[in-house]
Amino acid sequence: MKSTVQTQRWYGYFFMGISGVAALLALGLTMPVMEHALLLTTALALLVYGFTYQPHVSRGWWRVLLGISLVVMAVDLIMVLTVAAEFVPALFSFALPFAFLSVLLGFLRRRVA
Repeated sequence: MKSTVQTQRWYGYFFMGISGVAALLALGLTMPVMEHALLLTTALALLVYGFTYQPHVSRGWWRVLLGISLVVMAVDLIMVLTVAAEFVPALFSFALPFAFLSVLLGFLRRRVA
């Protein structure tokens, strides 16, 4: 019988795998720029979610994830605000993944020793 830590570790691997699939789809398929951005944001959120299930995450990895998420957030916001006014409602579709990512990064920071 698996322990809880082993089961949680495999949950993390599962979410990291889904993140990789989402990133490959974003890079491999031709789609509008907005859909690429949404798919990459989702992939990043799933990656961070997968890392929260890992028992030991170093502070360096947490800082790398925080930096990447801030860059993605800035690029998404700039793209939405500069492309066209009709894309401003798409900003709200990014708000939920960003809030989710922020909560997860905060949770991950508490677990980093």
